Amino acid sequence: MFMTSFNTLAGALILASQASVAKVETIPLHAANATTVALHCIEPSASGHRGVLFIHGSSFPTMLASGFEFSPGDSWLRFMAGRGYKACGLDFAGFGASDRPAAMLGAADAASPVLRATEAAGEIARAVAFLREHGMTSIHVVAHSWGTIPAATFAAQEPAALASLTLFGPVVPRTATPEGKQEAHPAWFPLTAEERYGQLKFRSVLPAGVSLLDPAMAGRWATAFDAATLHVPGDKPDQLRIPEGPNLDIQEAAAGKYPYDPAHVTAPIFVVYGNYDVIVNDEGARAFIARFTASPLKWQMRIDDGTHVMHLERNRRSLYESVASFIHTVDSARQEGGDEQGAP
Repeated sequence: MFMTSFNTLAGALILASQASVAKVETIPLHAANATTVALHCIEPSASGHRGVLFIHGSSFPTMLASGFEFSPGDSWLRFMAGRGYKACGLDFAGFGASDRPAAMLGAADAASPVLRATEAAGEIARAVAFLREHGMTSIHVVAHSWGTIPAATFAAQEPAALASLTLFGPVVPRTATPEGKQEAHPAWFPLTAEERYGQLKFRSVLPAGVSLLDPAMAGRWATAFDAATLHVPGDKPDQLRIPEGPNLDIQEAAAGKYPYDPAHVTAPIFVVYGNYDVIVNDEGARAFIARFTASPLKWQMRIDDGTHVMHLERNRRSLYESVASFIHTVDSARQEGGDEQGAP
């Protein structure tokens, strides 16, 4: 049973997008269990058949990630639309403009963790199907952090569906996982907007006095995060509810347990991350990408002066350009090979 909140939650996001140079269309998609999930899309200036689908991480949705506008028309979505792609970002159930599962309204310990990677992979499948229904014959997925887990799960389940798969800041196994008591995972966890914004600064990781967040984040991002995230009457005024399922997926992936077999992924793979990323480093990335044995093209790149949220930082355009270059390389190879129409 799900609580439908698409219309009310989409309102604030749509109003914000109306002031943008690029028009953002928010499309409701009907997924499993009568769930409605939101797909935010920007059309390219010239019509075509190529699409990019952005997949967010574990705590904030599309319009706070790839769709966040640092100034009117300046977002990662808009960047890719400007390069001729229909650029879309999916909000998973429990996030942004999508429905909230009913378990998020009750006590945190009254249900199992909301939104596991296998469920999220099904929502990605719905978004990809929508893009194909609307003429996209070549679809590239760009996933961040926890979102790389359901994205790779989908790519393994439907090997012919994607033109490429970019894994930005992926969750990789750690060289040593401490033994101990199994951590409990409730349905959701509490968080405030200011707490999440503070975490994005990575002060414990960066050198003293160094700040990498884009200055446009100050004052706007936390406010937008608060507006886009679930408040429940009776909670503390600033308390938000975030799905806990992704945290369990992250814990399992860090221990080497994934809900997919990387050998089943046949799409080209790009693993990209910042030198200050706390989730992945060079050694972990090398071992991780090597497991995708069926991928015909594998890129690995570390970008200096970037953290796990490089897409929200001053050097984000290095990330944008690197991903665009990978996608362009894949598309060029497909055209040379006579596969410009994409997978069936």
